[in-house]
Amino acid sequence: MRYRCWLHALVLYGLLAAGSILFSIPFAWMACSSVKVDRELFGRDPQFLPLAPDPRVRSPYVDERYHSGPGSDKEWEIQGWLNGQVKALGFAPPADIDAESATEQVSNGLLQRLSRRLPAAVWSGPASGIIEAAQSQVDRRSIEEVFASVHRRLVLGQLRIRSTAREEVVLGADLPMSRRWTIHTPTIVSFRDLAGPSMTGLSVAYDFGQGDRGVFSGTYGLPFGVQDFQRLQLYLRPDDTWHELGLSLEMAGVRYVSERAVPLANFGWTLVTWRFPSPEDLPTQIKTWYALREAGRGFGILADPHRVRVTLELRQCSRWRAACNKLRLNYDRVLDHIPFWRYVATSLFLVVLNVVLTLFSCSLVAYAFARLEWPGRDFCFILLLATMMIPGQVTQIPHFLIWKVLGAYNSLTPLWLGHAFGSAFYIFLLRQFLRGIPRDLEDAARIDGCGFFRIYWHIMLPLIKPSLAAIAIFTFMGTWNDFMGPLIYVADQRLYPLAFGLYAFSVQVGNNPALTMAASLLMTLPVIVIFFFAQKYFIQGVTLTGLKG
Repeated sequence: MRYRCWLHALVLYGLLAAGSILFSIPFAWMACSSVKVDRELFGRDPQFLPLAPDPRVRSPYVDERYHSGPGSDKEWEIQGWLNGQVKALGFAPPADIDAESATEQVSNGLLQRLSRRLPAAVWSGPASGIIEAAQSQVDRRSIEEVFASVHRRLVLGQLRIRSTAREEVVLGADLPMSRRWTIHTPTIVSFRDLAGPSMTGLSVAYDFGQGDRGVFSGTYGLPFGVQDFQRLQLYLRPDDTWHELGLSLEMAGVRYVSERAVPLANFGWTLVTWRFPSPEDLPTQIKTWYALREAGRGFGILADPHRVRVTLELRQCSRWRAACNKLRLNYDRVLDHIPFWRYVATSLFLVVLNVVLTLFSCSLVAYAFARLEWPGRDFCFILLLATMMIPGQVTQIPHFLIWKVLGAYNSLTPLWLGHAFGSAFYIFLLRQFLRGIPRDLEDAARIDGCGFFRIYWHIMLPLIKPSLAAIAIFTFMGTWNDFMGPLIYVADQRLYPLAFGLYAFSVQVGNNPALTMAASLLMTLPVIVIFFFAQKYFIQGVTLTGLKG
């Protein structure tokens, strides 16, 4: 008998654990997607878990993770032939790249390319047939294309500065790229000019085996005064190491630094912008720049009113810090793109008002229906229940016209004031709770001199706390996730609650999955926290256990 009880408990808890894991998969998928970069979502072989950052000590390098190697004897035979072809066609990687590693990764990339391009009948045949069909597919151009897909290097492009009069200047435009910057840590950083049809810029090689910071700077003349400075922009191609690039700016005797470092994430060209915060920045404006803050004044800082000094600092990151950079990247972008905390404040304002008004109005009306005797009570209750049969779509247009006539359109009033009049379902639920409370408690309170409202406040409300908690949770979730209400009544983006603000955000970013998942996770977390802290009352309310003891 004892073993049967243990077996029953084991099966029961096993089913509960399996169900929890099953229902948590969508949330886990959302959490994993929120920290992925675009190439992980739109790549050829998307994975459930995000890739861990690989902060290399040296760059440039060859990315061994981009193309998977052969998996069968036939593929190993084909790769051996591809290795020979790559060498025979005279492929020679740059001097700072290991030739054997580069050849191997190019062969892996060519192997994957052949698996996608050759007909299925040929690829499923013997290796000799595949090699014969691949003769025309492997040439010098395809080798260069595959190598470019695995070659990672930090490349700097043009550095532009813009004035408040919208005059834009390329700093150091009359000099070669390598002469626009002065290296302060030659043992760590070196430059190489790139000038070709595929890429133009400055290749930055670094070796953190000699130190954890590489610094280089440039001093440039301006055709306008530094007091007219508006923004600084740098074209940048990161090397996907997730190290950090910091910036400091000196002008007019003041040194400014970027509030956040730029993570060297991905390997596509990007435009990085730095500028000063301004009171004129709209709270709903997309902020795609890094803010500059004052870091010091005095001796040694450039004071020429027509010159500016830009200093870039490469900072080595450990695997832990690189992982943190990746975890926060999309969340930083979300917070930069939208006034997230303003949306949160609006949602919290609506949640607090709606929960308080719903609990007070519904419990008071339910008390009147359950405990008070008055003419027409049963008819009014039936009429109240009848309103539950009317679809919300039928009353949507009349509601809108009423609020518009009252002058409440494009305000938050329609999203909370209606809750002061109660909800038919919640009134019915609370009435059933209140009818189950013994009359003796009410009679004893009347003998002690309590009136109707005091009985309601001191006797009835404490006894129906579980049901009130359940209604509060339902109201919270309904208000927090409300989309149709703001869509109908609110036109000003400054008044958007979180649910509608995230919809506007997804449109702004072109429905980018990673950013949308990050924003959705930020919106979901408060609901999860509320549930874990209030699950006791939630379960009690749902099971209708309104009385203790």
